[in-house]
Amino acid sequence: MDPLSPKSLLRWTTIILAVSLVVGAAGAGFLHALEAVTALYRSTPWLLVSLPFIGLLTVWLYKGPLKASAGGVKTLIAQIKDPTSPLPAAMGPSIIGTTLLSHLGGASVGREGTALQMGGAIADQGSRWIELNESERRALILCGVSAGFAAVFGTPIAAAIFALEFVRQRSWAIIPCLATAYLADLVGRKLFFATHANYRLPAPATYDLKGLGSAVALGLVCGGIAWFYVWLSRREAARPNPEPYARIFFTGTLFSAAIYFHHSADLTGLGLPVIESALVEPAAPLTFIFKLVFTLMCVTAGFRGGEVTPLFFVGATLGSAAAVLSSLPLSICAALGFVAVFAGAGAVPLACAVMACELFGWSIGGYALVACAVSWLMAGRKGLYDEA
Repeated sequence: MDPLSPKSLLRWTTIILAVSLVVGAAGAGFLHALEAVTALYRSTPWLLVSLPFIGLLTVWLYKGPLKASAGGVKTLIAQIKDPTSPLPAAMGPSIIGTTLLSHLGGASVGREGTALQMGGAIADQGSRWIELNESERRALILCGVSAGFAAVFGTPIAAAIFALEFVRQRSWAIIPCLATAYLADLVGRKLFFATHANYRLPAPATYDLKGLGSAVALGLVCGGIAWFYVWLSRREAARPNPEPYARIFFTGTLFSAAIYFHHSADLTGLGLPVIESALVEPAAPLTFIFKLVFTLMCVTAGFRGGEVTPLFFVGATLGSAAAVLSSLPLSICAALGFVAVFAGAGAVPLACAVMACELFGWSIGGYALVACAVSWLMAGRKGLYDEA
């Protein structure tokens, strides 16, 4: 079908509006639920001891009732690259529920896995009712991914770019992805009262050669951290895991004990208060290392949710701690670290550079692009979403 014909334009306008409304509402609902679960965990510290049992429940669910959704982001990427059958209808509710369970026990996991699977799976249900060719179905899933990312993170331009960048696609779908991301973010904010953190820099960034040198240096360090994280993740994924129940229970127990005896409650969950603090005052030098280790433990063991926000935490605290060695202000160093670690780990430098602009202000764009590009090159140009 001609993508510019009136009939096609009408159909895609309807699809974009429907996906934006449903995914925007789902994203807002997830954020409200996540906020409530996090508040419950913070007010009830003993819930930390429930994490090993939450792990057992998560494994059981994905081996039993939710088996069709067990592939997660890998299944989503496979369907985008080679659309065959529709994504499971249960994928969205499954990942939302298991992510909330992980956060209820304090696991160091994120929410991007939830955003991508939720958005992609919800949107792809339309392919059960609408006749679409391969290119159109791919675009439909990408629109859902964009909508989910935008609704959860509040960065619609970065969401649309990320949707294509993380699957290494160049497509006309960037236009409907942008439209869907903007509308889903608008629906979440205005109709369902979703809120996002305000990370705007206190003053616009100013440029000089020393500042650019600092951005390059920070990008190199963040890229090294990203490479290490991806390398360890792949190494763990390649290891045979004949006893998933024992592994997740042991990891959950070890994590809970480490958090309890180290008095490290700030390293659990998303860690948003620590990120906000790192933007205004120096972070402790080893904070980013502990968060990196705890995140790797939880994600590789099988706790659901993803790792992007914990990697934002790692980058922000790394940049904040390193600011004393930089010619750039602390807030800019923390902001650059925030995006640069994931730019290397996910091999999505352009999306992360744009995200920096949307979150911290467009004046940081030049530094962000340099730091993210250097991190991506340092990390090896293949990330968490690529095959080893």
